[in-house]
Amino acid sequence: MKLSFLLLATTALLRSARRQRLDWRQAMRRSYALLSLGGLLLAGCASTPTSSERTWMLEQYAAWAPDVAFYAPIAQAAYRRSPGMPTIPNTQFVRVTDLPVSGAVPGTTTTYVLGTDDVAHRHYIGIEGTQDFRQLLTDADAVPREDNTLTIRVHPGFAAVARAVDEDLKAKRLLKAGYTVGLTGHSLGGAAALLLAMRLEKAGETVERLVTFGQPRVTDTAGISAFNRLTQKTTRVVGCDDVVPFVPSRGYTHGGNVLLLLDSPYFEAAREDLSRRPFAVALLELMNVRDGDAFRGHQMATYIARLAQPHTKPWTYTAVNPIVCSGR
Repeated sequence: MKLSFLLLATTALLRSARRQRLDWRQAMRRSYALLSLGGLLLAGCASTPTSSERTWMLEQYAAWAPDVAFYAPIAQAAYRRSPGMPTIPNTQFVRVTDLPVSGAVPGTTTTYVLGTDDVAHRHYIGIEGTQDFRQLLTDADAVPREDNTLTIRVHPGFAAVARAVDEDLKAKRLLKAGYTVGLTGHSLGGAAALLLAMRLEKAGETVERLVTFGQPRVTDTAGISAFNRLTQKTTRVVGCDDVVPFVPSRGYTHGGNVLLLLDSPYFEAAREDLSRRPFAVALLELMNVRDGDAFRGHQMATYIARLAQPHTKPWTYTAVNPIVCSGR
């Protein structure tokens, strides 16, 4: 509640600056002070990991990093304008483009890639993130609704994309019997990948792994609890300067493991909804707008660049000590 108030106050300040034609940098300095004060009020003192916490984080990073590196190119390839396909031994990929999304804004389509490994008996699915204005409106369709298949409350826009991919896979009989499935996606694609994984598990398929990048929230606490076994196979990769994983707010939550990418060599590994902590992401995004580079932290290219850097020092990140998240 307090954080929401601070963000609303900051937005009002910036609008006032436009009306009064105040200098943009002066308005940003005032906004910075307001949000920094909020961070101090809400976060308290920054916490340095204990020896046991550092050991646990290093172990988790070592366990998650290979899968994160494996699935990142698949998430990137899911975009319809992506120039190529991932190169994985014994695996053939196909891209399904311009798939109509029923129940979303008229004219909305999505794209996904499907990889098939006939040696390991495994499928890989990557779903495209937000690509155009219609998909942006799909993101905004955020009032939770009951999903008749999953019997939980979900984000209806993301659920429509997941349903479209699920129905296409079934109609074309693309999933082979006895094959395990790994899923991924960035942004909207990550949200849809999680909901598709839920649908596949509900239908009796074996979901082996789920790795998402910059994924927004898709359901509430009851929904996460209903698919607790799936969330234990999930790793959410979150950039510290990416605001998207912390929305929608009211009525939604996250589940699963989270890898927070900070400035190299820092990182944080956790098993909690980090959006419950007062992050400085909104502030950093506003600074990016000032620099003419809005939502740079959310771009898949930024995730790829961060993952290419070494992450060897565990850290517990709070808004009080944003020095390890420069947004650059």
